[in-house]
Amino acid sequence: MSEKEIAEVTDEPERQIAHIRITPEKSHIKALIDMVTGIAVSNGMQTSAAERLDKVLADILENIVTHGFEGDTRKTVEVIIYRRLHSLVIAVEDKGLPFDYDKLEMGEEKRFKSYMSRHYADEVRFKSLGKGGNRTEIVKNLPYVDVREVMDITEHHEHVKLPEAPHDEKVGVAMLDTKGVHELVRLVFKCYGYTYANDFMYVPEQIESLLKSGLMLSSGAYNSRNELIGHVGFIFSAPGAKVAESGEAVVDPRYRGRGLFQMMKNYLKDFVTQQNVVGIYGEAVTVHPFSQKGSIELGGRETGFLLGYSPGTVKFESISEDERPRRQSVAFMFTPLLASGPETIYVPEAYEKILAEIYDRLDYKRNIIAENGRTGIKGRHPGAASVSIRHDHNQARIIIERIGRKTIDEIRFHLKHLTLERFDCIYADIPLKQKGAGYVGSVLRDMGFFFGCVIPEYGDGDVFRLQYLNNVEISPDDIKTASDFGQKLLDTILDDMERAGSGFSRK
Repeated sequence: MSEKEIAEVTDEPERQIAHIRITPEKSHIKALIDMVTGIAVSNGMQTSAAERLDKVLADILENIVTHGFEGDTRKTVEVIIYRRLHSLVIAVEDKGLPFDYDKLEMGEEKRFKSYMSRHYADEVRFKSLGKGGNRTEIVKNLPYVDVREVMDITEHHEHVKLPEAPHDEKVGVAMLDTKGVHELVRLVFKCYGYTYANDFMYVPEQIESLLKSGLMLSSGAYNSRNELIGHVGFIFSAPGAKVAESGEAVVDPRYRGRGLFQMMKNYLKDFVTQQNVVGIYGEAVTVHPFSQKGSIELGGRETGFLLGYSPGTVKFESISEDERPRRQSVAFMFTPLLASGPETIYVPEAYEKILAEIYDRLDYKRNIIAENGRTGIKGRHPGAASVSIRHDHNQARIIIERIGRKTIDEIRFHLKHLTLERFDCIYADIPLKQKGAGYVGSVLRDMGFFFGCVIPEYGDGDVFRLQYLNNVEISPDDIKTASDFGQKLLDTILDDMERAGSGFSRK
């Protein structure tokens, strides 16, 4: 695909293209479908892909009429079309009958049953809006060029064999802008070939979208010839977020062992601190302790371990299922930059002590209120949750946005379908500032979830991430820690995993 065939990258995280209110009669739906096809094609999508997307939309509208409106086509639905970074999003909102998770579990309703087909859409998200009704989002990534499809792997093989650069060579650090995107992607390929963990780092259009929107800030290291030889990125979940994820670290093998990662990360830390960013979080590999030690030296503290988080490194030659490497675990590290608190949070009774110790190590002030499985959830609001998919890691995240009376039913429904879709790792993000958070966490423990990590100031307050492993083999011998507390926290999580009944045993 040529650059002319690729739609222009938006400089906004989200931009609305159309907002339509219609009655879902057949003639109106056909007109709507024609319009959606035109918008999708005008944004760079192939006609065949746009038509497959339309089938998902038509199916959703049909189900709304049949099950939400009970056949009444005089009621209206709202269709909102967005450009969200390098994706097209079609949101459908209706005020039909609320989503009934009990019926779904009993197989009495077909709504939302098969919308996760990756041939038609990249993601389908759905949630209750309470009095606002129901919302379904269809997400389709727009066409892009993946450098792995066009670059010769010998460039990677030859690059890693190059001799070490002179130690007296001057190296500088500066912010990376969109002009350096293609150089960055090339650096990733030259250093890692096909094996870098995050797929978007091979796609110039996706990196450019993140940079233009401000959802990623990047620092680059440059040698005396002004070649890009290193990169570190901070990624934000939303504009104005209080914390950022540190990652996308790449260092040219000719310049390793010279502290470039620390230089680039400190450069970015100083930059974002001036923008009132409270903290930085990230994942450190556990196959060795060195990444964790590096984070600790820069002020990082362990707030959890995510077991089986990333796929095992896949070799270039084909391998059998029996030879497939085990998934690798990560230590979740949080580096406080500014003070946080005091805040009141609601936590599962079983985790009260270990959470208090984590916050104490961060020096974040929290009033911790313990809840258990008998506490219950009060209030008339049904709650709101969504699902986020990360295909390159085969992960799914259930994001609890508002705790309500149907929250447990909704989580149970999502968990069932995500396990059937064979996602290896399934997470549940619980907002700790909301009453009932501890109750929800306690009930999830009974479903097979166990302790994951804490992310302070993530979104609207602290988030407690529980984890669920879907037939994933974990070996404690594969997990190395860098501190006494790190080992204590890991032991706590492994014990909790065994308690959850995942098939894992430490005996």
